[in-house]
Amino acid sequence: MPGNARSASVTEEGAPNPWINRHGNVSQVYDKLYSIVNPPAPNSFGDLQLTVAALQGLIAGAIADGKTIRAIGGGWSLSSAAVTDGVLVDTLGLNSYFPVVAANVVPAYAGNPAYLMYLQCGMTIKQANDVLFGQTTQLALKTSGASNGQTIAGATATGTHGSRNQFGSTQDFVVGMHILTGPTSAIWLERASYPVLSDLLINGLGATLVRDDALFNSALVSFGSFGIIHGMLIEADPLYLLEVTRVRMPLQDRLRTAMQTLDVSGIPTPHPGEQPFHFEVVINPHDIGGGAYVTTMYRRDYTPDYPRPALSPSGMGPGDDVLSIMGDVTDRLPELTGALVNLIVPAEYPLMDRVLGTPSEIFSSSFTYQKEMSTEIGVALADSVRTLDVLASLPEVNDYPGLLAFRWVKGSSAVLAFTRFATTCTIELPAAYSDDTANYYTAVWNALDAAGIPYTLHWGQMNKFSPARIRKMYGDAAVNRWIASRTRLLNAPSQAAFTSPFLQQCGLG
Repeated sequence: MPGNARSASVTEEGAPNPWINRHGNVSQVYDKLYSIVNPPAPNSFGDLQLTVAALQGLIAGAIADGKTIRAIGGGWSLSSAAVTDGVLVDTLGLNSYFPVVAANVVPAYAGNPAYLMYLQCGMTIKQANDVLFGQTTQLALKTSGASNGQTIAGATATGTHGSRNQFGSTQDFVVGMHILTGPTSAIWLERASYPVLSDLLINGLGATLVRDDALFNSALVSFGSFGIIHGMLIEADPLYLLEVTRVRMPLQDRLRTAMQTLDVSGIPTPHPGEQPFHFEVVINPHDIGGGAYVTTMYRRDYTPDYPRPALSPSGMGPGDDVLSIMGDVTDRLPELTGALVNLIVPAEYPLMDRVLGTPSEIFSSSFTYQKEMSTEIGVALADSVRTLDVLASLPEVNDYPGLLAFRWVKGSSAVLAFTRFATTCTIELPAAYSDDTANYYTAVWNALDAAGIPYTLHWGQMNKFSPARIRKMYGDAAVNRWIASRTRLLNAPSQAAFTSPFLQQCGLG
């Protein structure tokens, strides 16, 4: 339905069915796939109402046909949380943005309006950084994952995190959400404890204002099941640089103490006495005696005359995560085994000394390679080393063609945030696509259960979810609160439309 020159354009795609994610490990059969783009050069919130109307038409059609519906973005998730078997809507064409001026915030807003930006749902992390950099007051995202191909909505909805242990994850810089909850309903959702936008601006979006902490904290990490998130209001930071150093360090008592306390005073760092902005420890389980790769990043004031960081021969930036590395290796060595990891990692994960770059330059990867796998575990800070010992001791690790990557993130107020512990140690297990990888993941989950270590699993990575496991991870009170919030925001037809096989698997539908 192309419509007139000022309409949003909706096209039914004849794309291959099933839909395949970017990492090649999720295959989803669907009923219909649409792509949508904004009217030409939207320059006001009023113009975006045309896009809203087009999306609501798709919601109405799905309800009428008895189908489920999901907006999809960058296809970055390694789980089926982002997709459904009914109607898929490709939103990558929805990448408009609008700064917010001081006149359009409420007097009670406690932040700086100059740091606010409305980002439409299809905006990728890379595009968001480019947009923020281009503002008169140059800005940057407060944090992001270690790659930048995800959409802002998708990264938030699955709880994507960085390693800013004194801040949090992507959802923690979101202060407003524009959600389409049905064929004729759209809300602007904020926390009652942190109001931001004026009624005038919200009316310009054609949305109904809802200020409620419980609803907001539930909707933040909800993987598309509270409706189509059309846009998000974020709080950015003034533009900054990251100074990156990576060294190899013996995996002995001093490093193990730092890993379970975040007190880095006992290990050699580039700036003794200064807490790193970002702290990461990557361990090759096939070469533990060779030491861990320890990356520290420090925040520095922006200056335009810094030496630009170089990419690796395979095109990865200084901060790109080990998932990208394993994908690159698997692309060239499809039969990667545990023994070969020892030969590859030193070349693909280089050491570096005080490399400078903006967040967009340090975390620059917006591409993936061939099939790869990853799961990610969240444990409490104090359980970091205990969990490492469990992972390294399993017999299945001998055949595991992958790595162990530890980062630390401040806990989130989102009800179903993967980073639910006060300080969460996030442990990513990126590996080649193989039965040995899947066997190791199963052994890890079972071993953590047997050891009695409380943990969560990242919504956007490979998982072993069931209703009982979800309730064990988050507790009955949190799960019930999330389900009650969804029921409050969506009527029965919309609840049915915004469910999915994944949601039902988790006992959340």
